[in-house]
Parts: sequence; C-alpha cells; structure tokens
Amino acid sequence: MNHNIPNFKCFVRKSWFTKDQKDSGSFESCYAFGLQSYDDRMISFHIVTDYGAVRSRVPLSEVYLSLPSSDIEADYKQLWNCFSHNAEVVTFDYLKGRSCDVKLKNGQVVKANYLFTVDWYDNAYSEEPTDYKCAHVLVAEDGYLLAQPNNRILKWYDPNFVVSEGSAKDWKVDTEHPSVERMARWVSEQTNSYFYATATDSLPLRETAN
Repeated sequence: MNHNIPNFKCFVRKSWFTKDQKDSGSFESCYAFGLQSYDDRMISFHIVTDYGAVRSRVPLSEVYLSLPSSDIEADYKQLWNCFSHNAEVVTFDYLKGRSCDVKLKNGQVVKANYLFTVDWYDNAYSEEPTDYKCAHVLVAEDGYLLAQPNNRILKWYDPNFVVSEGSAKDWKVDTEHPSVERMARWVSEQTNSYFYATATDSLPLRETAN
C-alpha cells in the first residue's frame, strides 16, 4: 500500500490542508517522499512541508511540480482509480526523463515528462489480460501531475530511436497470458539424471516462413 518513490520537490494546493476554498489559489512548498495505493481511490502521496509538517494521503490532483499556469479536473489527471492495495513502484531507466504526448479523456493532447510507474497485481483487473493497466506518473507542461496508462500515451520521444512513421492504431488488447507449461508435450523423464531428456527433444523447432 505504501511505497518509497524518487523524492521530488512540489507544491500542494493549500485548500487541501485547510479545507477552506479561499485558500484554493495558494500553494505550500513541499517534498513528496512516498506514494500510497489504496483500492478504488486516486493515487496519493506522503509529503513534508517546508515548515516540517508531514501529511499523508495527499491526492495526485492536488500536487504540482510548478505553480500551475492552468489546471484540469481530477478525473482527467488520473483516468482510473488504483486497482489494488498491492502495487509496485518502478522508475524505468529507458523512460526516465523522457517526454510524451498524452491524450486526455476529452481528446485534448498535452505534453508531459515521465517520473515513475505504478503497476498493480493480485486483483481481478490486473489478472485479466483485456483489463490490465499500469499508470505512468507524469508531469504536464502546466505543472500538474498525471497518472495515465500506456494506451493514453500517444507517443514517447526518443530522437535517437523514435524516428519511424509507423503507427500503433491497429494494435489490439491482450486476450491471454502466454505460458510455456501448458503443453502436454513438455514431460521430463522420471530419473535422477541431471541432464534429463524431455518429450520435446526429438521434435523439430518451429518452422519459419520463407
């Protein structure tokens, strides 16, 4: 449920702390140092203010990496609630620092930069291949955070590699969990031999198209 994250300096909308709407235009300077994933809720953070107060369960929608020049609704920032208490937080080396184009639920495309990824497990959605989603936590150019799945990110930018005019528009969702242990032909010999034989040893390798 609770996870360490790469610490980042941020601003939190003061009205989240005071519950007073007159503070909605003010922001507290903070560091975010932890993430909480709670089933069917928005991603939230553990933060510390510059006057030493710690607050937990600060929702992603109230956290900004820079003072926002514009803002969007919470359900545009994170498309789906957390799938489970069970989650892994990882910063993928390849995506670290990369920019991308994100398609929001109203069709608007915004530019953002990668921070880290939240990936859930041990729940019905994550175990169903057609429903699986992770959430890439990103910072939009306007300063607010996003948590978006792979299929809402139209393009990642890598000027050294992403140079093709190809498209993923004809991709389909996964419908199965590939496994190599569901074939009856995988049967090991019942001996104590270290280099044991299997029923596949005499079978040809998969043929490839000419």
